[in-house]
Amino acid sequence: MNFMSLNVRGIGVDAKVKWVKKLKMQHAINFMGLHETQISNYSNIDVKGCWDDSEMGFEGVDSTGRSGGLVSIWNSRLFRTSNVIKSRHYLIVIGSWVGILGHTIIANIYGPQAPLEKKALWRDLMQIMYNWSGKWLIFGEFNVVRCKEERFNSQFCEVSARDFNRFIHEAGVQDFNMGGERFTYMSWVDAKLSKIDRFLVCPNFLSSCRALTTTAHPRHLSDHCPITLTSGRKDFGPKPFRFFNSWLLVDGIDQVVVNAWPEFRGYGPTDAYMAAKLKHVKEAIRQWHKLEHNKEDKEKETLKASVVKLEKEAENRLLTEEELKNRSNCLKRILELERLAVEDLKQKARIKWTTDGDENTSFYHGFVNNYNRKIQIDVDGVLKLRRLKKRCLTSFKTS
Repeated sequence: MNFMSLNVRGIGVDAKVKWVKKLKMQHAINFMGLHETQISNYSNIDVKGCWDDSEMGFEGVDSTGRSGGLVSIWNSRLFRTSNVIKSRHYLIVIGSWVGILGHTIIANIYGPQAPLEKKALWRDLMQIMYNWSGKWLIFGEFNVVRCKEERFNSQFCEVSARDFNRFIHEAGVQDFNMGGERFTYMSWVDAKLSKIDRFLVCPNFLSSCRALTTTAHPRHLSDHCPITLTSGRKDFGPKPFRFFNSWLLVDGIDQVVVNAWPEFRGYGPTDAYMAAKLKHVKEAIRQWHKLEHNKEDKEKETLKASVVKLEKEAENRLLTEEELKNRSNCLKRILELERLAVEDLKQKARIKWTTDGDENTSFYHGFVNNYNRKIQIDVDGVLKLRRLKKRCLTSFKTS
């Protein structure tokens, strides 16, 4: 998933619409937030021109005269909205991201100028975060820096910075080390520089997509840098479903299929209906395995802890027959769980492992020898062909 934040300083001219569209395509953006649109009715914004794709959704906040204005645009194939919370200084979209469980909450921020209004904004955001749990991503122009080093040739307000840092700490969100430009804002008049645009994410968001980087790109038609939050992972489509043979050895897998098969309700052509029904059963198996895998991990840890405790006791006293039996049963169950895990590894490796020994020497030597037999030159066969060719030529000449 790739995000972009940009204070566009007015989106009512074609040049800026084309610039936003170019940035969206260049960085493969899935969700973008524009601030300071300076459009009193956000429905008049050329959203399609900015996005250049019919599969999209958007929400906006009207500007007050030439001040403010927010719009968020997203790929509707990947992000499905359920709620929207609006204010003059924030536009919060709540929905679900394809492939990620739970709510994803994306807040597009345009911070006020006055310190008291900033403090009120942090208070409002904290209240909303308390009411809505999920994977939070907060970005935009916050109109405040975190420390003195984030300003150059401009005035630093210690009170506003302290309030902002307190909000970040209490909200439990994290800042990124930004690459690219050092400062995100540069005044056109007196060259004042500051870092007032950024992305903030909660730990839940990071755990769902860890390989994230933030970059401030060169300014072009605005005095603010476009900043992007991009995932380093490539999208190769949905993760393929693989059924492991070891699952057949676990109690309950047959009942999952029996229960899921009649539950499906669908419509359409026979082939499409059957494909959708199989997909439903596959999802049920996937969820069952996830729960079962977690149970097995917890059981394994509990069993190991029991064995360690008994072995510690054995160092100080003789164990009872019941304790010895309990230790033996724990070890057997641990070995059984480990065996199932190894079976999965064998299937993942897509190679036939031998059952004799640990090194598999004979198997690998046999594999190599078979390959050598395929590529080696049959010298005897070549000599025979040469002698046969010579006889044919001799008989042809004498005839």
